Amino acid sequence: MRNEVVFYLNGMRTGVSGAESAWMLSDYLRYERGLPGTKVVCAEGDCGACTVLVARFRQGRFLEYRSINACIAPVYSLDRSHVITVEGLKRPEGLHPVQEAMVRAQGSQCGYCTPGFVCSMAGMVDSAKRKGCSIDAKMVRNHTTGNLCRCTGYEPILDAGCSLDPGKIPNLASLYSQAPMEAEFGALIPSVCVGTQDAPVFVPATLAEALRLRVDHPGAKLVSGMTDLGVLTNKGKLVPGPRIALHAIDELHSWSEDDGYFRIGARVCLSEVEDALAGSFPEFSNMLKIFASPQIKHSATLGGNLMNASPIGDSTPFLRVAEVSLMLARMGSSGQVEIREVGIDAFIKGGYKELDFAGDEILTSIRIPKSDHHYALFKTSTRKDLDISTVAFAARYRIRNGRLEGVRLALGGVAASVIRMPDEEQMLESGQIGSGLFMRAADSAQARVNPLSDVRGSSTFRKVLVRNLFLKFGDRVMSEAGLPVSEVSV
Repeated sequence: MRNEVVFYLNGMRTGVSGAESAWMLSDYLRYERGLPGTKVVCAEGDCGACTVLVARFRQGRFLEYRSINACIAPVYSLDRSHVITVEGLKRPEGLHPVQEAMVRAQGSQCGYCTPGFVCSMAGMVDSAKRKGCSIDAKMVRNHTTGNLCRCTGYEPILDAGCSLDPGKIPNLASLYSQAPMEAEFGALIPSVCVGTQDAPVFVPATLAEALRLRVDHPGAKLVSGMTDLGVLTNKGKLVPGPRIALHAIDELHSWSEDDGYFRIGARVCLSEVEDALAGSFPEFSNMLKIFASPQIKHSATLGGNLMNASPIGDSTPFLRVAEVSLMLARMGSSGQVEIREVGIDAFIKGGYKELDFAGDEILTSIRIPKSDHHYALFKTSTRKDLDISTVAFAARYRIRNGRLEGVRLALGGVAASVIRMPDEEQMLESGQIGSGLFMRAADSAQARVNPLSDVRGSSTFRKVLVRNLFLKFGDRVMSEAGLPVSEVSV
């Protein structure tokens, strides 16, 4: 294993070892490299002041540049990457076109948020250029969802973004020569061990290597996208110790489909899942659009969201009703990788963060069965964007001959884990579609759940939400069945 993290920073080779390799990238940039354009405010990935652009090297080439939150990205996670900060966007001949647009539109007031907005919009331009589309106000809003302007100067920032023409702006890959970087990264030993003696960080390059480390270091914490663990680290809630980072294992980043399933690798980020499933599961893809900011979705993974086992994890209700299965790997006694498949209903045991997951296992992929069912996914939260659920609702169903078939229901935010609603499933399949059917199911669900009260809502409020979400589901089904919905609406 290499004992140094190697990445390029604004075109310059950078090597980091020891304790600094576990620093958050934002701190390293500011305090070690003298690049203060990357700001730190929330240290949670919420405000976007720390936004930078990263192209990762995988399977012999660079991927596209994507915006990420540097405040929750440890340096070791950038191994074999190219990082562009706001300082790196400026070229010898002048400002980057996004920077020029912000100047023209007077999009900078106090200036603290400006670097993050610039990096997010530079990533937006690159994405629009790849897709061959123009930029409108909706696109600018979507790509800057994770950027907060405390001076409320959003209108000139929006004007700056809308003025950009992707066809006239060079792509980010042209700012720096990638060929020398690719040549060096391709020649490097891919596995890394950095950190300190008490808190080593292992970055294995193969699944077998990761599983051996899992056996040799049973107390080591697995690291995926770091969007949750990064926050816990910054807030002092995570005890320092051994880490096994999974981002260098190519097979965990792959996804595929056959006649019966989609297979999503455990390290596939949510922005890729959003695109990959848009055709077959548009309801889930659309839900992911408000799951989090682009910066978070470029780092966070579907596998990590599931394994975090939060009762308010936004992807889990869908995964429960879709009847997915999990592929879990361990190192067998013969030294060969063994795979165990477990259905999600058995995987989620019901207690708080209680899973059917052994200490020597690693989640490799999630299998999502294809089906002709419809899906309804509803999320209630304090704000629309960049917020976790107060209550989440998921339903899978078919409509045949005026009745519901194949109904599966799940709720998040009302128990110690995301729960199924089998009684209400049977109830909804028991009669003809009508307002009374959904009223009975809504009343039953409201009476059955017993949620906790917390800062997002009281128990009583959550119970009301549960009922209303069932009725909202009824509205949708009634409409799809060609029936009036006025009696069901609330």
